[in-house]
Amino acid sequence: MRNTFLRKILAIVLAAVLLSAVMTLLVFRMTGIGVYSEIQLNELQPRAAFLAKRSAQYLLGTIGYREYQSIVVENNSIWGAAPYIFTVDGTLFVYPPDTDTEAGKRTLSFVESYLPTVLSGNSVSIRSSFAADTLIGEPIYGKTGNVIGAVFLLKPLSELRTAMKSLWTALLIAVCVITLLMILPAYLVSRRVAKPLRQMNEAALAMAHGNFSIRADVRGSDEVAQLGSSINYLSEALSKTISDLIFERNRLRTTLDGLGEGVIGLNAEARVMQYNPAAVMLLGGCEQANLGSIPVFADTILPKAADAIAKAEDFSFEEKVGERIISVSLSLLKGAQGSIAGGILLVRDNTESARLEQTRRDYVANVSHELRTPLASIRSLSDALSDGLVKKEEDRIRYYGYIQKESMRLSRLIDDLLELSRLQSGTIAFEKRKMDVAELVYDVAERYKMSAEESGHRLQLRMPDVIPFAYGNQDRVEQVLIILLDNAFKHASENSAVSLAVAEKTDKLEITVSNKGTIDREDLPHVFERFYKADKAHTGNGTGLGLSIAKEIIKLMGETITVECEDETVRFRFTISTHLQKNAKQV
Repeated sequence: MRNTFLRKILAIVLAAVLLSAVMTLLVFRMTGIGVYSEIQLNELQPRAAFLAKRSAQYLLGTIGYREYQSIVVENNSIWGAAPYIFTVDGTLFVYPPDTDTEAGKRTLSFVESYLPTVLSGNSVSIRSSFAADTLIGEPIYGKTGNVIGAVFLLKPLSELRTAMKSLWTALLIAVCVITLLMILPAYLVSRRVAKPLRQMNEAALAMAHGNFSIRADVRGSDEVAQLGSSINYLSEALSKTISDLIFERNRLRTTLDGLGEGVIGLNAEARVMQYNPAAVMLLGGCEQANLGSIPVFADTILPKAADAIAKAEDFSFEEKVGERIISVSLSLLKGAQGSIAGGILLVRDNTESARLEQTRRDYVANVSHELRTPLASIRSLSDALSDGLVKKEEDRIRYYGYIQKESMRLSRLIDDLLELSRLQSGTIAFEKRKMDVAELVYDVAERYKMSAEESGHRLQLRMPDVIPFAYGNQDRVEQVLIILLDNAFKHASENSAVSLAVAEKTDKLEITVSNKGTIDREDLPHVFERFYKADKAHTGNGTGLGLSIAKEIIKLMGETITVECEDETVRFRFTISTHLQKNAKQV
């Protein structure tokens, strides 16, 4: 396997050599005869002209037959071809000795076919092919330029084939010898090319196993050297990147180990990838315990997390572990293409906060009961005053006013506290029935029009012409509307309008109460908390419980209520379902 690339390069080089040799042989095979024939024609042309000149001298009587015979006939071998010489009347008087044979007759017939052309004063030049002989024909001219005969030189095809065979054999032997001689240079060149690539492969494998100190041997400036330089640069970059990642991982590990909350990382298949010691401790395990061996995690939390990841939904719930109340929440992790890559489970100990919340609830209930005693005292004092114990009339009237005002305020406070306590206890269930929201809103708006005018405000009502019926508790919805309108009139800017609007959403009706005014951004998350007032001195009117009651009512009906402040306008919105939910509480 280590020499696979070397063998491939060697095979490619030798294949290129062999292919070049084969192509050379094929080209020579196709063009060699024509080229060789052309050479033969070029050699025979001056010889034919010489014979024509001497034959003209003989035919004109300038030289005798003896001299002509010694030049033309007796030196027949010097022409390199068979001579055929005709007189102007077509008489053949010089010809090869084998003319009387069957083959000679066929050759003579081939020559005679061109005799008219030559006797007409034209030269003939026939190049040999695979099936024809090489033929040169020249006319013999007299003193006046007239044609008095014809000279032909014919090169037989058999001679051409014999010569070509010799050349072919020599070329084939040369190709074989050259191919054998090229094996060693091809091997040396291939090994030189493959060696740096093999070193780069070893360097890449070493980097894959974590050794980033290795470097490829770079020599020269060709493409292979550039590849080696790139691998070395990659090694340096990877070394730095992985060092940074290791540092970040260690820092994250230290941070997670130092957190008081438990953090558990899950992959897309809900398998635990990492967790910190706090997660094990909060779920009831010992310090060295495995997270998967803790029953509450394996049997409750992990199945819920797997289901939530499969459905791509976050979740949050509380679980009792021993004496502690644990809050578990899942936040999904998304990959590069938006797919769910896993999730992070956050485990918190809510024991103390739950205990404080329960203490607050108990405190409200206890305060409500305790306030009834001073309320009874205040009323008894008012009875005493009415019996005449205070002599001055103006003093009695003033005391009456004070006592009555305080008693009514305390009474409202007690009622609100009891109402909120009942709602938060979870013991109240609302019956959801079909209700006419339009009629309810119109009725509440009519009742508030007069009080709006008395307070210097205006009530604006905006509703579509047709509003579908909704499902809810009509009395409680009316209670929420009154709370929100009271709050709006109480905090609206002077001589401004309070808006009551109804809009249809998907499967919901959205009711909005808005007024001119502002709520600081830091106060918005606490608006629905009991006793919370933006006025930190608590000098304003109200108990600070109305919005808390409204939120609890909406929550128990399975709806939502929100607040926002934009463009100096405060908007409270809550929803009512237009379809009866299956999990709605019934009485």
